Amino acid sequence: TNVPGVVAIILGAAVTLLVQSSSITTSVLTPLVGLGVIQLEQMFPLTLGANIGTTITGLLASLVSDSVSALQVALCHLFFNISGIIIWYPLPFMRKVPLNGARELGKWTRRSK
Repeated sequence: TNVPGVVAIILGAAVTLLVQSSSITTSVLTPLVGLGVIQLEQMFPLTLGANIGTTITGLLASLVSDSVSALQVALCHLFFNISGIIIWYPLPFMRKVPLNGARELGKWTRRSK
């Protein structure tokens, strides 16, 4: 499916918000890429969205705690992940860095079976 990148980021965040774990989201997507069901380029924005979605749990917890420090840490986590998206996603040539890294790790994994 060719979903626009921004929509895929939002979808990744929403799924992760529902399951409250970016590890679950990426652990479900990784074998799908390995089997060829989806492409690595399609997984990338979903994973970026999962990184945003996982910060929501911390934000909710910080709001319940009535601690300014907890809210500051949660917002730092959110803005750190947003900064990563701003750095790695908007420019297509920048996307190649993490995508090529993932391909190389996949090759290493395949060789070490």
